[in-house]
Amino acid sequence: MQIRRWVLLLALLVLAGCEAKGPAETFEVAVQGVLDSALSEDGSKAVIASIHHGGSLWDVTSRSRVYNWNHKSGEFTVLRAVAISGDGRRALTIRESDMVVWDATNGQALHFWRAPDKVLSATLSEDGRHALLGLQNNQAIYFDVEQGQTLYAFDHGAEVYGVALSADGRFALTGSDDFKARLWRLDTGERVQTFEHRNQVKTVALSHDGRLALTTSQREDVVIWDTESGNARNRLPFTYKNFVSARFSRDDRQLALGGFQGDVYLMDVSSGSELGHWRMKPKKVVGRGSRAIDALAFTGNGLVAVTSDGQVQRFSR
Repeated sequence: MQIRRWVLLLALLVLAGCEAKGPAETFEVAVQGVLDSALSEDGSKAVIASIHHGGSLWDVTSRSRVYNWNHKSGEFTVLRAVAISGDGRRALTIRESDMVVWDATNGQALHFWRAPDKVLSATLSEDGRHALLGLQNNQAIYFDVEQGQTLYAFDHGAEVYGVALSADGRFALTGSDDFKARLWRLDTGERVQTFEHRNQVKTVALSHDGRLALTTSQREDVVIWDTESGNARNRLPFTYKNFVSARFSRDDRQLALGGFQGDVYLMDVSSGSELGHWRMKPKKVVGRGSRAIDALAFTGNGLVAVTSDGQVQRFSR
């Protein structure tokens, strides 16, 4: 009987050790949740597309709203895609195909452009001068936001939901409902690699040096690819997790993954080992409230995330 008690106690201790940690800090940025969000490289700024209150820029450090961003005066624009440059100086908000480029240092609108079709996803380059847009017409376009012109159009066989740019400006990565992710050179527009999956590819990421590409698909491992050879460098066994956000650390040694059900994982890129596991704290404790980790960024002592129920949460290592 005594042995059984010790075995039960040991099992409980093991389970407790595996339990995901909660956030160290949380604050609200949207009452009813977000349609999209984006975080600057250092996690200090967040662009929020609120369900009912339009767009806004937040200072994450001071937990304060800095600017309200809407496409027309006197309205709350329903924004379906937003982005912020790596340096945090420019932002992009999109309603259907209408785009506004913002100066994040003073809140002023810089440019008004229109995409060739409905925009499903967007990301900005490190300096905010170029955007990669995933479109409903089965294309992604590499867009000059200064001149308002398409530099390259990247073709897929279905809608494009996943977009990523390498910080060094060499590559674009696109993920589509055609079960493929494709890597493109930005100096020529040439397709370099095609990464095959068995389901839709909606979440992609690129390392800062452009050497690694990440693709995720439902009911499959998360795959880290070598962009030069096209071979899989590592397969992370998350077959039953649905990830909706991903980001490499600045030195490309670590990877943060954000799940649809509110899980956040920190992974070692080289070994594929888990370094940390957290779970967001939902505003709605009872019921089926939205819990997805919509955006992620690395900070000095951990990670910061925007959750789909309208919160910013910090996770300490």
